Amino acid sequence: MGYLGNEAWADQHAEKLRTKHGKSRDDRLFLLLFDTPDRTPADTRSLTALIRIERAKQTVRSGRMMIRESDSARAKTARKDRDHERYLASGLLTMVGLLDGQTGKPTWDRATLLGALHALANLTASDDQKRRWKARGDALLDKAGDRTENPSETVCEPREPV
Repeated sequence: MGYLGNEAWADQHAEKLRTKHGKSRDDRLFLLLFDTPDRTPADTRSLTALIRIERAKQTVRSGRMMIRESDSARAKTARKDRDHERYLASGLLTMVGLLDGQTGKPTWDRATLLGALHALANLTASDDQKRRWKARGDALLDKAGDRTENPSETVCEPREPV
């Protein structure tokens, strides 16, 4: 909506206030002054001040709404990015046979898989060991033919529990 002059805005605001339930003191005063046909100069100044105040409140409300929408969009993007990373991680588990590619369910029982992943997470590996793991992972990713986006489409044969 484009810019409205004070009179046009006041007309719209008065119509909106007439249908509003639970009017505030300022709302009642605005309607009283707006509907007074012969306003004194003091009444006109009061009405003008109320119009400025109400328009400022409206600007603040629309600014807050824009901030909420921006925050919501930012949170949605962060959520999508986080979910995408989780899908990629589950794709890696599918590639090595720890998750079923069709159902997404673990091929090992949950407790065994969790214990193995916990042991791996707490493992202190040397730089040399990490380089060997990286080389093995690079080879698996190259073999799968998909190094970046969606490793979950490539499935290796499931492994037996250790």
